[in-house]
Amino acid sequence: MKRLFIGLISISILTNCYNKKESALTPLTGVSSKIEDERSMRDDWSKDNTVVVHTISDPDNLHPTNGNSAPRSEIMLLTQRSVLYTDYENQSMIPGLVKKSPIALEDGLTYIYELKTGPKWDDGTPFTIDDILFTAKAYMCPLVNDPAVKTYWKNLKDIEIDGGNPSLFKVIMKTKNIQNAFWFGSFGVLQRKFHDPNNILANYSISQFSDTSFKTTGDTILMNWANEFNSDKYGRDPKFLNGLGMYRVEKWESGQFITLIKKKDHWTENSIDYHEHSYPDKIIFKINKDDNSQQLEFKNQNFDVSTNISMSSFLALNENEMFKKNYSSYLSPTFNYTYIGMNQRPQSMNRKQLFTDKETRRAIALSVPIDKITKLIYGQYSDQCHQMITNVSPLKKEFNSSLKPLEVDLKAANKLLAEANWKDSDNDGILDKVIDGDKINFEADLNYLNTSPDWRDMALLISEELKKIGIKINPVPMELKLFIEKAKSHDFDMMLGSWAGGSFSEDFTQLWHTNNWTNHGSNYCGFGNSTSDALIDSIRLEINLPRRDSLSRLFQTIIYEDQPYVFLYTSMRRNIIHRRFANRMIFADRPGTLINPLRLLSINPVITLQNGIAP
Repeated sequence: MKRLFIGLISISILTNCYNKKESALTPLTGVSSKIEDERSMRDDWSKDNTVVVHTISDPDNLHPTNGNSAPRSEIMLLTQRSVLYTDYENQSMIPGLVKKSPIALEDGLTYIYELKTGPKWDDGTPFTIDDILFTAKAYMCPLVNDPAVKTYWKNLKDIEIDGGNPSLFKVIMKTKNIQNAFWFGSFGVLQRKFHDPNNILANYSISQFSDTSFKTTGDTILMNWANEFNSDKYGRDPKFLNGLGMYRVEKWESGQFITLIKKKDHWTENSIDYHEHSYPDKIIFKINKDDNSQQLEFKNQNFDVSTNISMSSFLALNENEMFKKNYSSYLSPTFNYTYIGMNQRPQSMNRKQLFTDKETRRAIALSVPIDKITKLIYGQYSDQCHQMITNVSPLKKEFNSSLKPLEVDLKAANKLLAEANWKDSDNDGILDKVIDGDKINFEADLNYLNTSPDWRDMALLISEELKKIGIKINPVPMELKLFIEKAKSHDFDMMLGSWAGGSFSEDFTQLWHTNNWTNHGSNYCGFGNSTSDALIDSIRLEINLPRRDSLSRLFQTIIYEDQPYVFLYTSMRRNIIHRRFANRMIFADRPGTLINPLRLLSINPVITLQNGIAP
């Protein structure tokens, strides 16, 4: 499952409260912080009950199963519902579409759920166990294009319906796993009637789809259903975007904005759970990648919320007194990390074999000055960023503290490159090497997102630093969709990216298992072998937390030594929220803040968040 709750994290989980007198640039420290409401609505503040959210990219899509980008997940929180919800304040899971947390039977494999009564689809059809079964089959169907998440469904053995109670069902897992009880929390449920009106998947069982020997060749009925389900219209056309959430997509102008409107008479309208609030009548995700334009938009109060603004713009805005009167702005910790990925298996796309040995990859890591990068991005606040040492955040209990951060050492880097047979044979300042009879120069493309000047500045700095050891780097800016396509197809040399993580203990399958390289999942760089796969599987199945943490630290050591990434730093989130709204919360967990509970000060009563509900 995608980083779901296992145990409490090692940093403080106290919920802090901040008011407008607090320095806007005082970094928050807890995993959850409440921002004190303003006492009154100023005359020059908009009374329009619309939240305009600043974003820097379109989502890859809004398909119910076939996407994997941060902008997508933020919108899905508003348009979809799941069996369990993340409790951002207490770092746990709470009931979503079910009446209570699942009852675990003694076998450690079986979990009993009972659906809530009341949730309805947009056509008035009640949400039923039929939708639960269809959701499982849709995610598991081998013809559905969801490699980033399909791996999490492999442990599902079956879902059984209680014949005497149509709201009760059992989820039966194949093997014991410490995440089994919270496994359902990451996945939005799908309406069977909408996505499978002819009930095609009823002819297939969960066990069939989980069987690797199951053959789809020649099954034209299943192939036709999957081709339709995978269609891009279910990820882009508002007429075909369907969900149980409080909002629906009204319009999507690619590269400009996505408009969500509140559904009328929705089943959640009397809910006391803040996950299900829908105070804004309209939510607009407005795309703006230009620093100067972003600042102007905030000065003119055209944006209400941002967690995506560049650090340079964030600092510049906080020098403006009018901005500070209109907005609360804070730096906050995250579990996200930024990295440089290196393609270890370039042969699949006929790319140059530059990073196929760990000596070369370690040389790159020894040449990238992480302190310069953090100072470039965060300036005087760079000390608040934790240097990433391996693939687990230093904030987590399972982090391997015996591993030491690498320091820049160009002499050691040059030695490792020489051991890997890289040399400047023609004295042109660029290393070269004979591979399969051909001399190739050490020249690599570095893909990065064009969504922020921060990415550009980092890419240029990395290029300048690696030039010192005879490596030519060509920074290549890309839109998010193309960036992900290149990564999934392994068509890159190097990539500058960032993973959004959470406080839950790690499941390394998605990013590091070789299956997720083979099936074009999220193991973009091609890390791993049978030994690392076996360890990942052992960690996933270990239910004893101390033993699990020990195995996790062993895996971190393998990552540290193999160096598939140059691990850079844990991000500080830049949060901006207009003061005209009440119920403002900032979380370390993604997405950082929630839009749906934001309530205009002029709308009474003002309800504040406490312990997962609005009292």
